[in-house]
Amino acid sequence: MNHYQPPSHGPAFALVAVALAALTIGAFVVVPASVEPAARVPAVVAVAPLPTAVVVSPARIDIVAVREAKVAAEGVRVAPPKRGRSS
Repeated sequence: MNHYQPPSHGPAFALVAVALAALTIGAFVVVPASVEPAARVPAVVAVAPLPTAVVVSPARIDIVAVREAKVAAEGVRVAPPKRGRSS
């Protein structure tokens, strides 16, 4: 009986993957690092304005809350184990 022999494209795909990885690294890392802008523009430093005095009114906030004393297991019924059966 003849056995099915799938075509072995593995080495070709591996070679293409390595080539595309090298192309991607070259395009996005090496080329931008080596290209310099034609004219350097001096950096502009922004001057921050002087701080402004702020008054918070009221200076204290009281939070009053009431929580109900309700437990999650309160509404759950637990049936007593059945007698006479052994597990």
